[in-house]
Amino acid sequence: MKAFLYPGQGAQRLGMGAELFKQFPDLVAQADAVLGYSIAELCLNGPMERLTRTNFTQPALYVVSALKTLQQVAESGPPDMVLGHSVGEYAALFAAGVVDFQSGLRLVHKRGQLMDQAEGGGMAAIIGLEAEQIEAVIQANGLADVFAANYNTPRQIVLSGRRDAIVAAEALFRQAGASHYVVLQVGGAFHTPFMAEAQRDFAAFVADITFAPPRIPVIANVTARPHGPDTIRQRMVEQITAPVRWSESIRWLLAKGLRFEDCTEIGDGPPVVKPMIRRIQAEAGPLDAAILAAEETIAPPPAARPQRIPIGSAAFCADFGLSQAYVAGAMYQGVSSVALVARLAQAGMLGFFGAGGLPMAEVAAAITNIRAQIPEDAPFGVNFIAHVNHPHLEDQLTDLLLQQGVRVVEASAFMEVTPALVRYRAAGLCEDGNRIRAANRVMAKVSRPDVAEQFLSPAPERIITKLLEAGSVTPAQAQLLRQVPMADAITVESDSGGHTDQGMPFTLIPAILRVRDQAADRFPRFGRIHVGAGGGIGTPEAAAAVLVLGAEYLVTGSINQCTIEAGTSDMVKDMLAGAAVHDTAYAPSGEMFELGSKVQVLKKGLFFPARADKLVALYRQYDSLDAIDPATRRQIEDRTFHRPLAAIWDELRNRLSPEEIARAERMPKHKMALVFRRYFKDSSRWALTGDADHKVDFQIHCGPAMGAFNQWVAGTPLEPWQARHVDEIGLKLLAETAQMLHRRFAELAGERA
Repeated sequence: MKAFLYPGQGAQRLGMGAELFKQFPDLVAQADAVLGYSIAELCLNGPMERLTRTNFTQPALYVVSALKTLQQVAESGPPDMVLGHSVGEYAALFAAGVVDFQSGLRLVHKRGQLMDQAEGGGMAAIIGLEAEQIEAVIQANGLADVFAANYNTPRQIVLSGRRDAIVAAEALFRQAGASHYVVLQVGGAFHTPFMAEAQRDFAAFVADITFAPPRIPVIANVTARPHGPDTIRQRMVEQITAPVRWSESIRWLLAKGLRFEDCTEIGDGPPVVKPMIRRIQAEAGPLDAAILAAEETIAPPPAARPQRIPIGSAAFCADFGLSQAYVAGAMYQGVSSVALVARLAQAGMLGFFGAGGLPMAEVAAAITNIRAQIPEDAPFGVNFIAHVNHPHLEDQLTDLLLQQGVRVVEASAFMEVTPALVRYRAAGLCEDGNRIRAANRVMAKVSRPDVAEQFLSPAPERIITKLLEAGSVTPAQAQLLRQVPMADAITVESDSGGHTDQGMPFTLIPAILRVRDQAADRFPRFGRIHVGAGGGIGTPEAAAAVLVLGAEYLVTGSINQCTIEAGTSDMVKDMLAGAAVHDTAYAPSGEMFELGSKVQVLKKGLFFPARADKLVALYRQYDSLDAIDPATRRQIEDRTFHRPLAAIWDELRNRLSPEEIARAERMPKHKMALVFRRYFKDSSRWALTGDADHKVDFQIHCGPAMGAFNQWVAGTPLEPWQARHVDEIGLKLLAETAQMLHRRFAELAGERA
């Protein structure tokens, strides 16, 4: 296997391309016409300060790399595989015939201009820490403005983010064991959510560029796998904010038989990316053969939406723009990921991005990335989680959703309708003849008929009045709010993973259907309000049961986090794939344990449920941290928190607002809740990042549907999670449910005859 490798920014040097410019004068003239300046003058004479500016560096590297490709192919023939680092990926696309010379240069020119406009960012190279260790430092210290951007080798990773945060973080990473921490001379937070604005502008520009199917495989930075012919445009847009997965790309090629001596770095200067191959071989080696074997059994994403499977409500599908009456509920902190939501949208199913617990910048970048990967009319949504203790987070999310034009949200964990949710609803209301239409749709996930009643009613008058007085809604919007329900659809949540009231679908679904039917006559100018079912659905039998009860659509959750697309660690996916029906338990909710709220979690091999229960028992027994007896305090410090409680409070003081600190000092019970809540946050983070040192404390939200699903697919190609795609699971579940219902009704009819 012969591979061409293309370096990215940092490989530029004065004098590069001198012989190439002489060899390809026509292409040099084309480049000058596109750029509006002499590319030869820039590369040969600089000055260096100009050549190192992003808007000049990127076109210069592309032109030199493209010309070098033509020279190399003429001398030794074409490669079998190509890959490029960051901007180098564009030269790789040129080498594979995906873009012609001028189109590729126009893309790079625009990309460089947009990225050069970024200010206040910085990057730093770290040597000596692996990805999991870096993520652990970021999470443990709340470094919300620092991201891993370039995974160059398993132990050489580049951070990117807000410049002062990058500089300040050096001590933390050196303390964690980094041997080198070098702040780079760049002005942008490249390959992070901070580049979301540049990404949006680039997405608009790239829409007019033609991408041909690759003549040879091109490894994508975003996926570390070959580009699919139908998703190249989306992947290159996503690349601006996504990390460069160079190490995994090389490991994938090594597993496919790549040898160091078969690689040629295409540039005009000392090698930059080829030496990384040796380090990757030494630090990790090729990817595991089992992963490759599983990938080879998986079909590529469907190029067109599958035909509708006759399950659920056709009216629901029409109202939400779906091919299938199938929804994947959101999972906290991006477990319901960009890839998961996009994959479902491409198949005509609805997925909600798991925005809960994520900074707004990450949510904004995720929305942009989803849109870049799906057709313009494809459906997708964002989770809108209730924040009882922090309502300002709801307002921030509403502002973002309205700014981004997100048209569907999944409202979850609400006990009552809140002003932020009403404001989102109001912004999408309009009159269409005798009908009132809601552009901003709300799918409310509820487990109690009284909460369903709130969403099946107009917005509370007290909230409408408050929003009117604040100027947050117009008088016209207020009038429309009084004539429509707060939700377009109600998902009846039964015994599910995560937050759950442990309800039974056989009692909840009929009760909420009656509430819906009673509410329908109150809104003559509004359309049908749909009712679906979620919780416990992991097999055709379970899906058939809720459909017979009257559910119009299905919502799955637990089974989706054990798929390739789910945004959790492989370690968690391994554990979920081995779960049985009886391997879950109820534990206190980290966000609302003071109110007695529960979540359902995986318990097999884990201490989290017992340790979480212990903390809540202590919270109820004692009035302050100081009141806990010394022996018990030492026990939870050693076994649960792994550090003194006083140290945790010191960390929290650096992050909390002055008002929150004052409240905690004034109310020792509240201070205890803040400290105890740290364990719940850590346990989720350890699970998401796959921190093996804290495996027994993983908090993994999961319902018994996971075990039922594993039993259903045992002995089939879907048994290993590495072969599970979220859309394929949905289509299989729908198809086999349809067959089961048809067979069962035929049997019942036969018995009656």
